[in-house]
Formats: sequence, C-alpha cells, structure tokens
Amino acid sequence: MTSTAVAAEPLPTVVQTVAADSVHRADGPSFFRLRPPAPIRLLAATWDRTHNPPRATSGHVALEYPVTSSIVVSRNLYAVTDEMRDALMDSDLTGFAFGALAVTRSHHLVGDTSARTPALHTLVLTGRACRSDIAPWRCDSLALSRRAARFFWKHDPALLAFTTSLDVIS
Repeated sequence: MTSTAVAAEPLPTVVQTVAADSVHRADGPSFFRLRPPAPIRLLAATWDRTHNPPRATSGHVALEYPVTSSIVVSRNLYAVTDEMRDALMDSDLTGFAFGALAVTRSHHLVGDTSARTPALHTLVLTGRACRSDIAPWRCDSLALSRRAARFFWKHDPALLAFTTSLDVIS
C-alpha cells in the first residue's frame, strides 16, 4: 500500500471580511407561535362569528391560578394585564383591539392573599396569521411577527418560554 503525499495549501492566517452586500443575512424566523399560559377558565364570552376562527370580543373568566404573565388564554379568549394593554396601545403593532373582561376568583383562591388578581382585558384579535403582527393561530395560540415577538419578550421575558418558531424550512 503506497501513500501519496498531497501538498496542502497553507492555512490563511488572516480572516478576510466579506462585504455585507454580497451576503444574504438571515435574522432567524419571521413568525412565531405564542402559546400563553392558561390560569383562567372561560365562563362566558361574546363571540364575533364573522371571523374564522370566531374571536372573543368580551367575556367573563374565573381565575384558577395566580397570573404570572402579562397575557393568558382560555378557549380562544385572550386576556392581557393593564400594563400590557397600555404598552400595546402605545405601540405600532397591528392585528388587535381590546374588549371588556370580568374576572371572578375561584373558590380555592378567595382566601389566598398571595395570589394577586391583576385587572385583565380581552385582547380582541383582528389580524390574520402571518400578515398582521398579532393574530390567532390554531387552538389557544397566537401567530406573532418577529417585531411582535420581540415586543412581548421585552415587556414580559417569561413569555419567551411559551414561544416557538412558526417558520417552516422549505
């Protein structure tokens, strides 16, 4: 068995930079799926059935567990805290409006003083998935643009754990 020695080219000692115009930069996914926690139970809702899926425009929920994030969901009714509602109203994101929401504490939380009950508002979804910044996506989850996902993560870092990529590699 004979071996043939191949002359190897010397390794570069300086890393060459490539002009940004010649490289297509991928910043990651364009759309994300947010599946918020569900510490509430839907008791009643007013539905706008002209949309598919129907969207909740107002409702009444029972608080089952302490609210630990700024957005929660129960059976396609999305609720946001006062702080998140104010932040969303001040943003230029698209695909949502707000409605009224009545909150009742469940019997096991009535005596629990550590369980805070924030004021909640119905997040009325008016957008279409992958076209608006915020829109419904299948059961109890939202489709968020990259911009909306960053907005939610900035205002509530706990939501990052409930977020996955919606982009499909083709």
